Amino acid sequence: MLKELDVITLTRDLEEHGLKKGAKGAIVHCYDDEQAFEIEFVSDTGETLALLTLERADIQLEREIIRGLVLELLDALPADLLAEVRDFAEFLQHKRQRKVS
Repeated sequence: MLKELDVITLTRDLEEHGLKKGAKGAIVHCYDDEQAFEIEFVSDTGETLALLTLERADIQLEREIIRGLVLELLDALPADLLAEVRDFAEFLQHKRQRKVS
């Protein structure tokens, strides 16, 4: 589910706005039907480049992209490195639980 302030990535070029596939933006408004979103794209200096209404097919959550890349990496790792990744994941989980407590 997408929500306001989620970081997204464009899934296609929007040449009329000077934005390329892979450009990062933030959701600033979710419409009730959850099919359209107001997305703000900003420059490195914080200047708004574009504020656009985009459909779900035009965007992908940055978290989804990262998840896909991690899964691809995990599938290719040998057992010894996979064990190191598991240990690191457990460490992060414990760290997160300490913050919540």
